[in-house]
Amino acid sequence: MQLFKCDLIMRSSKSHTVSKTVARTVTKLTIIILATPIVLYFTNKESMAQTITFPHPWAIIFPIMLLLSFVILLFVVLRDKYNKTDANWLLALSGVMLSMYLIMLYSRISSIL
Repeated sequence: MQLFKCDLIMRSSKSHTVSKTVARTVTKLTIIILATPIVLYFTNKESMAQTITFPHPWAIIFPIMLLLSFVILLFVVLRDKYNKTDANWLLALSGVMLSMYLIMLYSRISSIL
């Protein structure tokens, strides 16, 4: 019985360490992907000055909701200092989804430019 408890503790701590590492990595990558167009805008304003239009308001509302969910989860995880495994995985998932959306958006914008 004692061996089972020790094994359970070891598995949960390993899962916690993995979720913490994944959440930190995804957060850093997402922030880099978010910052890339800001740097490009300040270095090359002429080519970035074109207007990007969206077909309807939902094309703006959903990305804003995705960004807000990432920021809210980031505050929750940072407040708890990456101690909640579930919040870490939710932050990682939200960061991956936001990064995928931003990469698709940037590829569409770069084809226009």
